[in-house]
Amino acid sequence: MRVLVVLAITALCAGIVPPAYADNTSLETLLRTQVFNKVFEGFDFYQVTIERDVANADGMREVTAEAKGKFSEHTRRLKALFQLDGQTVVSGQVLEEEGLPACSSSGEHHPASDL
Repeated sequence: MRVLVVLAITALCAGIVPPAYADNTSLETLLRTQVFNKVFEGFDFYQVTIERDVANADGMREVTAEAKGKFSEHTRRLKALFQLDGQTVVSGQVLEEEGLPACSSSGEHHPASDL
């Protein structure tokens, strides 16, 4: 796994990876930090896929992303539409949701509709 991470970083630095892929990686990181880490708290792991990223005339971005996670033997899938202003998620709307509800280590329930 370390070898893959080192190769990916090397490829990004060398400019081998297409800019769109690099943009998606930073967008995935942004959405993980500002939204999905809360929604998937307590899960064993989850992955994020950017399905659509469109710049609007007003400078805002409209992004559709899907996150899939696994907790024990259960899975959860969430597809959402986000409005971004620069590096800030301004709003989000759940488009599709399947599987377990969000949970946290404190036992609180976090509805995904609270994006």
